[in-house]
Amino acid sequence: MARTRADNFDDVKAAILAAAARVFAEKGFRNANIIDIGAASGASKSRMYHYFPSKEAMLSEMLLEHVNGLLTIARDITGSKLPPEEKLRKYVLAHLNYYFGMRDRHKVLLTDAEYLPEAVLADVRGSEHQLVQQLGAVLKELNPERFKARLNTSAHAMLIYGMLNWTHTWYEPEGALSLSSLASKAVDLCLHGVL
Repeated sequence: MARTRADNFDDVKAAILAAAARVFAEKGFRNANIIDIGAASGASKSRMYHYFPSKEAMLSEMLLEHVNGLLTIARDITGSKLPPEEKLRKYVLAHLNYYFGMRDRHKVLLTDAEYLPEAVLADVRGSEHQLVQQLGAVLKELNPERFKARLNTSAHAMLIYGMLNWTHTWYEPEGALSLSSLASKAVDLCLHGVL
């Protein structure tokens, strides 16, 4: 007889993934093991294997969920009827909120994506490419003349992503600068430059 799925299956699976993200962010994917993740999640080794066949499977699901969750948010903003500048402000703030809400996963994405199976890495990179396109669409709305060339649009979008992606390495959410103020400063810098 087939084993029935527990009512809390998704919750347990999410808790294991959250624990794996913490462990991977702290130790690095290569140095982490199933025992570490079990200790962090309170799950036995057999229970974890019930949900994931390997730590590679955990990494794959975690990072695909991460980039695709962000892509859903980005598409909602770019597809909205907001004025272009407001779209950009909302886009940047949404990214920073997402990155800091998922700080461990974001760090793992930036440092350990190379350990993904080739096909999964291609999917993750494809979603990241779509994120650059979404931001590029907002930039084109802001300044159609400046951003009519794809190369120029992609370069600017990637520069903005470079600024946002690494904010987690220095920004302290408990400090005097709120995340919304930081997002506003980032957009002002993009729109008006240093001068």
